[in-house]
Amino acid sequence: MLGNKPIIKTLLTSMLLASCAEEQPVQYSDEEAASETTSTTTLKRRTFTYPIEITAAETGLSLAANATAFSIDLTGCASTHSATVTETKAYLEVYEFDRNCLAKLTTFTLNSKTYTPKTGSTFDDWLTGDVATFEVSGASPADELTVTVISTLANPVVAAGTIHYEFSEVTQGATETLGEAVVRESASLSVDGQASPNFSINQVELVDITANGNGEFRIQLECNNTVTGTGANILCDDVRLDSIYMVLAEDTYASDPTLTDLQAIYTAASGGKQIDMSTEAFTAGQGTPALVKGGFITADTGDADVMVMAGTKPIVTHPNMIFVLKSGPSYTWFYINVTTITQSNNGP
Repeated sequence: MLGNKPIIKTLLTSMLLASCAEEQPVQYSDEEAASETTSTTTLKRRTFTYPIEITAAETGLSLAANATAFSIDLTGCASTHSATVTETKAYLEVYEFDRNCLAKLTTFTLNSKTYTPKTGSTFDDWLTGDVATFEVSGASPADELTVTVISTLANPVVAAGTIHYEFSEVTQGATETLGEAVVRESASLSVDGQASPNFSINQVELVDITANGNGEFRIQLECNNTVTGTGANILCDDVRLDSIYMVLAEDTYASDPTLTDLQAIYTAASGGKQIDMSTEAFTAGQGTPALVKGGFITADTGDADVMVMAGTKPIVTHPNMIFVLKSGPSYTWFYINVTTITQSNNGP
């Protein structure tokens, strides 16, 4: 959750509810003709809090989790009151019983990247359940987040509740194609790319073929920034390696997989396979070949978490695959394609 949550305080304008104020005494002078006088009343104000939360859609996992900066505009209030709050402000004042107030998330920062609403995919009404797409402007490949309004200001404003936005991230990594030489005797590959979790594939090896003809693969991934921590606490950016789950699935999609497709892949794979932190995670400079920035390698042939597609899917007739990393609600996926061997009689 956010380390410093701004606090929304609401000012009760008691003059709107004068009938609820304490009755004032009537005073008379000592003059022969009585004259009625009432004292001036100063109405007290009371306050209450509205925490603001901009979080990953799943808590308890170490996705590059909550936003580090943001801006929310208060608009539409029947009172005409408006304001802007950021993570640096202490509070936003709102009139109790005000109507039609909308707390609009206009920008936020995650992993040093600034996200703004994507044209054509903005919130419809900024109310609970509304969904929009936020993006890093000009990013290639596209860097987008699905943002949902979980809760917001009540209508009319009351002294309870939370303003809460949640986001999920799906980012495409680079495509990997295993050439004929890789299938026959293994070779090292290097691919750059932005990912979340933020990894690039450093090497793919065909290490075995099962009795069903399925290919078993060992995949080495390097963090795109130098990892921090040691042992079970290694992180790539803000993602703990022990929070990452992996799946190798067949590519049967007519276009790039959607968030729904990726969620279904993990459901079918019973949640995926987790990195063995004692043998498969490496700090900077470790691994074979050495991972300059650190990262991890999937299991070897025969291990329980070796990368192999489920069922009977022979490598020759099912050569196109998707390799997916998941941390919390965020995914990074790679195409891995095996080139079919053509008999040339020339050898490797």
